Amino acid sequence: MKKPILITKDLFFISKVREVAVALGSELSVVRSSTSLEAAIEGAAGEPLFLIDLEKPGIELPTLAAALAPHLAQGAPCASFFSHVHENVALQAAELNLGEVMPRSRFVKVLPELLKL
Repeated sequence: MKKPILITKDLFFISKVREVAVALGSELSVVRSSTSLEAAIEGAAGEPLFLIDLEKPGIELPTLAAALAPHLAQGAPCASFFSHVHENVALQAAELNLGEVMPRSRFVKVLPELLKL
């Protein structure tokens, strides 16, 4: 089972994702900065599942993309989500190859499936 790493500063959404993860028996790591990203990736022991809040990641998207690139190149799954009213953020994430990019509403629907990877 992959180790989910949620990259966001949104406290409300952290609790929402953590609730789903706990219900599925998965331990969620939360990242709010570049330094905590490194620790979370090390804690995932080569099995990360990146979940990225494109609007409140706590890390500049280009910096985040560069840090995740080696892991994504090795096949680590990644799902990035955004508010449907901010499509420009989705375009930037797609250009930076930040995994599957989807509206937040879709992310919430597929989250249980993602956490079962």
